[in-house]
Amino acid sequence: MQHRLDTEQVLAGLAKIRATMPLHRIRRTAHPPRATTRTDARTTEDFEMEAIADALESLADDARALAAAAIESAVEQALDVYYAAAELARQPEHANLIPHMENMRRAYHEQYGHAIPTKEETERRRAREAVDPVR
Repeated sequence: MQHRLDTEQVLAGLAKIRATMPLHRIRRTAHPPRATTRTDARTTEDFEMEAIADALESLADDARALAAAAIESAVEQALDVYYAAAELARQPEHANLIPHMENMRRAYHEQYGHAIPTKEETERRRAREAVDPVR
């Protein structure tokens, strides 16, 4: 005997999950709704399964966007730490920060393929993004 999913219960559960997500952290861009490739629903059950699949894909998209936003936030905070360390490292009593800065430069270059932007470059970029948050 095949067990049938309660579509309303599944969709309600996904809605509860979505309600716990800090979606305000996601930068939304104006994208047209994703066209589904599943257009061959023949039965009510097929239609319900497609609705669940679409809801899961949408939830996964939001989860990926939240993860990307968290990574972006962490990188921005790491840049601020780097700039503060650079200021401090100019003083002889904080020379111990220099190896850490070198490690940060190396890691950033390996991840992004270019040098850490200057503080001024980062401030200009942040100012542009504050005016136009959708890149």
